[in-house]
Amino acid sequence: MISLARALALIAAVLCGLASEARAYDLTETEALRLLREGPYHRELRARVEIARARSRQGTFYPNPSVSTTFESAGRTDFYMFEQPLALNGRLRLLSQAGESLVAAADSLAEHELRGIEAQVRRAFHRLAHAQRREHRIRAGIVDLRELHRILEERESAGEGSKFDRLRAEREIVERETELAGAEAAIAEAQASLASFLGAGVDSDGLVANGTLLPAYPLPALADAVKDGLAARSDYRVEADRIREHEFRAAAAGRQRIPNPVVSGGLKRAEIGDRTASGPVLAVSIGLPVFDKGRSDRQLAEAEAARARASREILETRIRAEVRSAHAALRIRRRIADEYGSGSGSRAAEIRRIAEIAYREGEIGILELLDAYRVAQVAELRLLELRADAKLAEVDFDWALARKLIP
Repeated sequence: MISLARALALIAAVLCGLASEARAYDLTETEALRLLREGPYHRELRARVEIARARSRQGTFYPNPSVSTTFESAGRTDFYMFEQPLALNGRLRLLSQAGESLVAAADSLAEHELRGIEAQVRRAFHRLAHAQRREHRIRAGIVDLRELHRILEERESAGEGSKFDRLRAEREIVERETELAGAEAAIAEAQASLASFLGAGVDSDGLVANGTLLPAYPLPALADAVKDGLAARSDYRVEADRIREHEFRAAAAGRQRIPNPVVSGGLKRAEIGDRTASGPVLAVSIGLPVFDKGRSDRQLAEAEAARARASREILETRIRAEVRSAHAALRIRRRIADEYGSGSGSRAAEIRRIAEIAYREGEIGILELLDAYRVAQVAELRLLELRADAKLAEVDFDWALARKLIP
């Protein structure tokens, strides 16, 4: 049923699409992720790390010195003193190491949350790519139906066709145009969802996902996937960093049993009879850890470390389950799409070609021909849907393995 008029209609549709896309924002998956890195989501995550870095320094500085002056009127004696506590028990060094582990945990947690947001961006991107391809296929089907309608009008005018055939074709066009409106609404929703992650500089209107729904890589073996997931997942590293932090804090609390000396020195001036004498003053004091030995702080840190170890064991089990689930889902989704594409998809196209020939030969009626058109359209859209499902499963698998698309 392909004719010159149909070819011209297709060319016109392509030219209209190119004209409308001249104002479009063509975006690849990598570019979308880079825009995410430049937007407020990434800045908010990095700010969390800087907040943790600032908090980690609290309580880790060397004690400040102090100066004092004392005046005694009886006998006129003046003291000018300088006092410095000495941090010699190693507690500050341990607290500093605990702070470094705290910052590392915050950085790993921020990276884990960034991977989750990146997965949301990729899902929105591929949903938009699917919606755009679906809209394109429906629009191409409408072009075919309009060409068929034109031929039926010519046959009716020449007395070779029936009014029923023409009206039935018109009805099918109305149905497809209704589907097209739904596809356009899905595109608008997907554009808004994707643009919401990319900052105020990206307008959802005209946003085009320039990507593919085909697999990006062969599926790795399950054992390798589980191993890679445990090695790459930053939320798994978070608990290891927290364990180290609390171990350092427990050790620092234990050092409170070792007192730090306080050294003071200065000048003493005193009136002795008719003359004034002066000389140096030196003093050393040591606090006695009788009541506060850091026992409660140590118990708290040890309990926190035990909780972090248990959380890490729980998380390891969960990561293994998530990787296995994502691996199985991706394998099945890809297999379904491949089998459908090589089976039902090709057969539907063959049914349409046979129906077109049979209709021209008068062997079938318009209902059978339109049914063949519908079968071919449904098969194309179903294959797109299955490939989109497989692509979304690929995104979930990448998230389970903390796979990086950009450094």
